[in-house]
Amino acid sequence: MARTKHNRAFKEQAVKLSYSGTKPVSELAADLGIATNMLYRWRRESSDASDVKQAFPGQGRPRDEEIVRLQKALKQAELERDILKKAAVYFATQSK
Repeated sequence: MARTKHNRAFKEQAVKLSYSGTKPVSELAADLGIATNMLYRWRRESSDASDVKQAFPGQGRPRDEEIVRLQKALKQAELERDILKKAAVYFATQSK
């Protein structure tokens, strides 16, 4: 099954329709051609976001906080790697 990308306007409209209560969420999702859990996820993302633009970042781009967190984790991993390299050299020279 091919993955379908939906733009922000489609997601926002789907969320608005789901809150209108005219149809059950499962029926609305079927009418829109999406999975019910996808519509619930969009609802959750839109309610969790402090800003509407943050609700659906789109195009798979991570949010800024995620980038910062990953950069810190990378620096920590690199530091640990360098320490282990130095320790390996130290213990190799000590055992001779």
